[in-house]
Amino acid sequence: MGERRQRRGRRSKDMARIASERVALLFGEAERAARQGRSALGDRYVSLARSIGMRYNIRLPPDLKRRACRECGRFLVPGKTLRVRFRAGRTVRTCLKCGNISREKLASRKPPAGL
Repeated sequence: MGERRQRRGRRSKDMARIASERVALLFGEAERAARQGRSALGDRYVSLARSIGMRYNIRLPPDLKRRACRECGRFLVPGKTLRVRFRAGRTVRTCLKCGNISREKLASRKPPAGL
């Protein structure tokens, strides 16, 4: 009688859109907390945002994905929790908590038109 049906299958597009908005909002709150020096709170916001993304099967946009460490989940702030170096046409990003290194290719520059 009091049996509840369990939801199966993919989430609706509206649910995914709302989840994407929440993820973006949580990353914004993480940035605000990091600016105020409350890094633990920023890390918690990132953890919540990533779990929402996994639950609703949405991909994090690349700019938000770069703001969190893949290993420890820390919110990355250049100069405080992240070291950024440019080496041999790549960007080398190192988390200062766990030491995880990520490398990305730099975008190649095109010469100005007319030369």
